[in-house]
Parts: sequence; C-alpha cells; structure tokens
Amino acid sequence: MLVRRWLLAAATMLMPIGLPAHGQEDDSALTARGEYLARAADCMPCHTSPGGKPYAGGLGLSTPFGTLFSVNITSDRETGIGGWTYEQFKGALHDGVRADGAFLYPAMPFDAYTGITEDDLRALWAYVRRIPAVPAANPDNQLVFPFNIRLGMLAWRELFFAPQTFRPTPGKSDAWNRGAYLVEALGHCSDCHSPRNVMGAIKGKAQFVGAEIDGFYAPAITSAALAKTWQRADLKSFLKTGSAPDRTSVFGPMADVVQHSLAYLTDADLDAMITYLLDSPPPPDLPAPQKLSPLPADVYHRASQLYVDQCAGCHQPHGTGLANSVPPLQGNPAVTAAEPYNVLKAVLDGLPPGGRYGAMPSFAGRLSDQQVAELANYVRTSWNNQAPANATASMVGLWRSASAVPDYGTSAAADFQCPQVGGAPGAPGPDADAVAAIAAMIQGGNRNVPELIAAYQNQASDAGAASSIDALLAAYCPTVAQADEPAYLKKAALERFAMQAAADLSPQTAAVPFPAIDLTLALPVGHSLVAREPDDAARPVACPADDGKLVPASLIAEARQVLGTPALPVTAEARDGFVTALKAKDPKAVPADIANALIVAYCEQVVMNGSADEADRRTWLETFSREVIQHLQMLPAKSD
Repeated sequence: MLVRRWLLAAATMLMPIGLPAHGQEDDSALTARGEYLARAADCMPCHTSPGGKPYAGGLGLSTPFGTLFSVNITSDRETGIGGWTYEQFKGALHDGVRADGAFLYPAMPFDAYTGITEDDLRALWAYVRRIPAVPAANPDNQLVFPFNIRLGMLAWRELFFAPQTFRPTPGKSDAWNRGAYLVEALGHCSDCHSPRNVMGAIKGKAQFVGAEIDGFYAPAITSAALAKTWQRADLKSFLKTGSAPDRTSVFGPMADVVQHSLAYLTDADLDAMITYLLDSPPPPDLPAPQKLSPLPADVYHRASQLYVDQCAGCHQPHGTGLANSVPPLQGNPAVTAAEPYNVLKAVLDGLPPGGRYGAMPSFAGRLSDQQVAELANYVRTSWNNQAPANATASMVGLWRSASAVPDYGTSAAADFQCPQVGGAPGAPGPDADAVAAIAAMIQGGNRNVPELIAAYQNQASDAGAASSIDALLAAYCPTVAQADEPAYLKKAALERFAMQAAADLSPQTAAVPFPAIDLTLALPVGHSLVAREPDDAARPVACPADDGKLVPASLIAEARQVLGTPALPVTAEARDGFVTALKAKDPKAVPADIANALIVAYCEQVVMNGSADEADRRTWLETFSREVIQHLQMLPAKSD
C-alpha cells in the first residue's frame, strides 16, 4: 500500500502532451466518483512537487536508474494532459503505452492498474479532465545508460506483463472481491510491499513479503504475517488514521498513503481491504504471461526468450505488430489456424513485401528445428491466441526439406538442377531403390501425393518424415525438368508438390492430432495453399457447417450465387469460371477462403443430388476440390 514514488513517477513523466481533446462532457456524479477512485489509487502525491500545485508534477525522485521527475497531469493543454483522449488515457493505465505509442516503464504501476474496470477508468478520466489547469513544464529525466533506452521494455512486457481487467474470484464473497480489487488494482499495494528482480518485475512468490522503499522498509502484509500481529479493529484504525492504540503510528511513505488516500475511503471499502488482506491467496509463482500459457515451464522460458530476441523488435510485445508495416500475430487467423504451417513457413522462408507490410527475413539459418517448433507453439498460444501447440521439431524438418527448392533467379534454378539421392556425409538420405520406384509411378502419371508417400514409406527402410520429403522431391523433379516450360513454372510446380507432401506428412508428426475433416479443403501456407485430405473417405459425404468458422459466411453466400444450380459434375471450364467469378466479387479474399467457399457451396449441390450414389458424390467433390485448389495455387505463379 505504500507509494513507491520512484516507481510511480518513472513512467508518468514520459506521457505526451498536446493531443486532441476529448469532447464528451461528463456529469458531476461520474466526476465525483472519479475523484474518489483517484484517492484510492493515490495519484496526487506522486504528481505534486514540494510546495507545488496538486497534480502539476515536478517531483524529483532518486532511483537506482537515475533521477525521475513526475509529470504535469492537470488539464493544461500545453504542459499537462488536457489534450488527451479517453483512449490515450486508458492506453497508459490499462496497457502501459504512451499516447504516442511508446512503452511506459514498469515504474508506472500499469501492471496493477491494468486491472481497473472500464467503468472506473471512465470515472477517473472524468475527474482528471477537470483538474484545474496549471502551466508547469515537465523537467527532463536523468536516467543513466542503458535505462534511458526504452527498447529494453520489449523484453519486460513480453516476459512479465499481460493486460487483463480484474475478474472476481468465484466462491469468494463480494467484500473479499472488492478488497482484492482495491488492494491489487487501484491500491497497487504489491508495488511497495514486494521485492523486485533485476528487471524491475515483482518476484513471483515474494509478493507482499516486504521490501525496502525510499530508505524505509515496507513490512510484510501477507495474510499469515498480518494474522500474527493484527486484529481487524486495530488494522482498520491504522489504515484510516495512521495509528493503532498501543501499537504503532505511521511514518515514512506510508504516511502519505494514509493522509491522501486511505483516510478518504469508506468504512465498507476499508473493511473489504482488510477482509482480503487477512485471507489473500498464496502469491503466484509465475509471471502473468507464463501463468496464462499452456506450454510447459521450460518450453515457455526458452520460447519466450526466442520471441524477445528474434521477433519482438518488429512484431512487438504481445504480438500487436506495427500499423502499416508489420502484421499482428495476436488474433491473426493465419497464426491460429488448426495447422501451424503458416508460422513454420514464415519463419523458415521469410515473407516478401506485400500490400502495406514489409518483408520478413528467413530465420532458417539461425534457428534449429526444435527452436522453430517451440517458437511457433509460443505465438500460437500467447496473447489470448487459442491455437493448439501442435508443432514439433519433426514437422519443422518436413517444411525445411520442402523449402529446399532452389529460388528462382539462382543458377541452380536456371539449370533446374534436381536434388541428388543421398544424405550429407554421415547422415542417412532417402532410400535410392524406393526413390526409383516412386519416380516410375510419377512418370507413369501418378500425382497422388498420399499414395506416393505411402509407397515410399512401405518400401524404404527407416523412412522418416523429412527423408520422405527429400525422396519425393528427388523422384518428382526429373519429371518436372523434362517439361517444355520456363524455369520459373517448373520451380513453382516443384514447390507446390513439396508443400503438398509436407502437409500430407505433417499429421504423422503433430504433437496434438489435427481436427478431423470430411472433405478435401484448402489450407493457407504463406502466400500459397495446399490441400488437406479427408481423414476417412469411406464416411458418407457431410458438408461443413455454415457457421463462419471455416470461411466467412458472406463469402459462402457469394459462392452460392456464383454456382447457381449447375449440372453435375461440373466441367473443368465451368469450375475455373467459378473461381474467376468469385475472385471478382471479393478481390481481397485470400485464396484458401475462396477455395473453401466454393467447396462448401458445391458440396451442398452434390449432397442434394438424389440421382448419384455415395461413390459418385465423393468423386465429384474430391475432383472439384483438388482442381479448384490447384487452379488457385497456380495463379501466383502465372502472375510472377
């Protein structure tokens, strides 16, 4: 409950000024409630210099990192925050982000304030907007190197901070939950009564065990420590007045807390705080982001550090990305798809610039298969992403092998040099006899990737997933090389084949089984796509639910319009026309969504056809699906 002055001021002095005003008027009741909440949050002492006007800032604080000065948070538009909007105010308290987008230091207790509810944030905003304007310039901070470099906040935020509004604990009384809210969020008691690690984050299980602050010691306020020496009545008297009969009187920074904050709280709120403090739960042993992760502790530790070292500089903490330059990973459908191929391909191959986003480099040369898998699982399960952690090192090995096709423009691609059978020195490669056997199948016209994989693995000794990819590329490449086509089309054909083989082999290596499907569907892989085959082709045909989860419902509706009521089975010319027409209706739709919308719409037509038997329906659907996917696969190659 003590005010950790040097911590509180470190971020507030970095808040911006002179931003557009928020024009909405607030009623007096909301403003009065905001004033009460500001008391509970103990805002004024840290934003007031000795002898200065309240909230005008300028308080110099000596910290282990240098001298910090609190900022002016009056309504002055030039030197205060009179030009802020509500969203900018919320961004500082809830997310720890300045109005100009820069990160606040953890000195500002946004790690506690993030729990403040939306209603209370609006009430606080109503109050601070009406603090009388005081023109007072903000002194420059005097932080020593490297603490004056804000880039270090990338690691801190990723490892120790997860924005999350306070949620009541089920099974606890209203008073207990109110006390928890006042102690943990508004009162930010942990900031002074808990020791911190070298990065300035509260030490897990040491919460409330006591810490040194401003030359004073903030004592332990764990439930066990308080229960040993305090009765409810004495504790309430101490919090409200600063003294308890025959016990002690407040001194040091705690005196400011009592004088400017706790003395103004209602009896009900003080009682609620005491209820919580005397029955507070054991402190968490993990930082908030790790506590929310489904990954094992050792995997989380390695993967989060990989993300900080390799990705956070561009994709930002919490995967938010950068507007108009770096796409977000948080909530990105390509990241959270059932299969992790998009993430794996992006990490291994990089991404070219496209649309409003810049290029992404390849990390294949600096990360091992295990590191890529753990990194993929980390981004797919962090920041409220709910994807399964199903990537494995073996799966990454597949996609690494599938990425071995020579890049267009290189001498290898120009000569169209096919991979040789055999591994690196000391390492096993594909089985030469088995490669020759599937090469004969391919030359005979068989392009069914699952059949080719099965044939190779049945004949080869000790055929691993990655070596199976190498084998299929070695077997298919000579056939492609003989085609009378430009090298870039050969390269595109071999790349599509490799990706399809990797997709077909991936289920063998997944840490978590992929969800079953009944139809051949398109999966996005970077800027291309592959086909996912049905798990059991013997089951009766069942069309996917039109619930917007597989593909946007609006796109399926447009696909139905494009198809109309065609004669079944449709011709190749009609099928290609459907693709062209749907792309024209929704030019921004991704290829996988276009393919799956058409597949779903066509499935409905096939199922309604009463003259066909089950085998015919399955054949019509599989043919339609594969050809639509292949048509869309080839479009990027034709446009290069």
